[in-house]
Amino acid sequence: METVSPEFVIGGAERLLRVSAVSLTATAAELREESGAWLADPVVGVSRAALGVILDDVTGYVVAAGAPSNRWPVSLGIRLDLLGEPPIDGSVLTAAGRLIARDDTSGTTRGEVVAADGSVLALITQRSHLLTVSEVPTTPYIDVPVPGPEVSLREALALREVEPGVVELPANPYAANGMGNIHGGVLITGMEFAAMSALGAAGELRATSIDTAFVRPADARRSTTFAARVRHRGRSVSVVEVTATGGAGKPCGIATVMVRPAPEAE
Repeated sequence: METVSPEFVIGGAERLLRVSAVSLTATAAELREESGAWLADPVVGVSRAALGVILDDVTGYVVAAGAPSNRWPVSLGIRLDLLGEPPIDGSVLTAAGRLIARDDTSGTTRGEVVAADGSVLALITQRSHLLTVSEVPTTPYIDVPVPGPEVSLREALALREVEPGVVELPANPYAANGMGNIHGGVLITGMEFAAMSALGAAGELRATSIDTAFVRPADARRSTTFAARVRHRGRSVSVVEVTATGGAGKPCGIATVMVRPAPEAE
C-alpha cells in the first residue's frame, strides 16, 4: 500500500513548547525547540517532562512517515530518561529520532534531545501502534497562538492542584495533538506535576525517569485528572505511581515516576 510522508503539524502542544521541524523521513527525524523561562515552576523546579512533547513528536513522526497512507501511529508506551536540566535562557534544543523496528501494525523508535552546548538532556524509547484512520492529521486540531514568554507552562495548561497528589488539567487547546486528543508529551508533563505534588516538592526535586503506558486516548475537549501515589520515599530516590483519568472516567495513562534531589540539593 502507498505510503505518504506526512507534514509536521504544529498543534497546541507544539506552539506551547515552541517546537518546529527540521527534517522528517521514514527512518529519522530532527526537530527544534526554543527554551525559555516558561519551563520554570515553583513545584517541579524546571519541567524536565515537558521535553516529552518534542521527543514524542520526533519519534512518533518517524513511524507515521513510513506508514501506509490510511494508517496513523498512536503511542502504546513511552520511556523517558531525564538526564539534565532544560535551559531557560532562550537557547535552542535539538531533538533527533530514529527507527529501531517496524512491522505492519507497529513501530519502535528511539531519540534524544540535546542542548546548545551538546549535552544530552533526555532519552526516549517509544512503542507505537498503527490505527486505521479516514485521514491523517494535516492541520492543527485547534489553531492557537504561541503564549507570551511571561506565561508559565502551568499557567498555559491551567493545571490545578485539587489536593496533594491530585492535579487537574481542564479542557485546553494547548494540550491537544493533531487528532484532538491530549498530546502524549502533555500527559507525561501532567504525570510529573502530580508526582511532585504528592511528594510535597518545592523546587528541590527533579524527575529522572518517567515510564508511561498509554491505555486509551484522552479527549482534549474534556478535563483529565492525574492522581499520584507515593510507592517509596527516600533521601536519594523516590518512586511515584501516577494514573491519568480522562473525562469519561477511565484511565488513559499509567506512569512510574522516579524522582531524585536536584543536583544542587544533594
